[in-house]
Amino acid sequence: MSEQRTWFPVWLELCGLPEWINSKVRQGAWCVFKKLVELDCDANFQPGHFEIPLSDLARRTGLPPDTVARILHGLRRKRLISCFVPEHPDENILCKITVPLPLPEPRDVVLGRLPRAFQRDELRYLDQIVLSDEKEAQLREIVDEYLNKVSQKMNAMILDELRLIAARFPRERIRRHFARARAAGLDSLAWVSREMAREELREQKNVKSH
Repeated sequence: MSEQRTWFPVWLELCGLPEWINSKVRQGAWCVFKKLVELDCDANFQPGHFEIPLSDLARRTGLPPDTVARILHGLRRKRLISCFVPEHPDENILCKITVPLPLPEPRDVVLGRLPRAFQRDELRYLDQIVLSDEKEAQLREIVDEYLNKVSQKMNAMILDELRLIAARFPRERIRRHFARARAAGLDSLAWVSREMAREELREQKNVKSH
């Protein structure tokens, strides 16, 4: 059997992002971001959400788990990713690469500096994906549930995390855990995400044991 290959959009290496990310986030951040892109390309035909244990991501980038966690938070602050970062390294991160990606320079300047083969309209992560009316309606429902049962706090990062939750978990599970948070007096979306991920992991283990 031949070695498994992972596709990576080379234009990301040629547009100034490696230097920009290492400068704006921290040294080593590009290594983590590149691995996230590879994981997304391996998991999704179009950019989408994907998961990997934090400990595995650390091992595959050669960095300590706490360093990788700090980098993930930094990438999220710079709007390069939306991501749930677990507290324990053996738990999964839930991540999505931002579309369109923020660029170090205006789009036309970036495209003008790429080799001619890359100077086209369709580059992965460069153009915004428009959600269908059905998916938009589902997202609005989840946002309303969050505002009614969890917290009135809302910003771009929270909206990104709600998009991940809406794409990742069944609506019934989301509503149930939002209700749990309200009953417990908790206003933490991270707690809700963590509890849903743990419940799903328990279900998967139960299925494997039978």
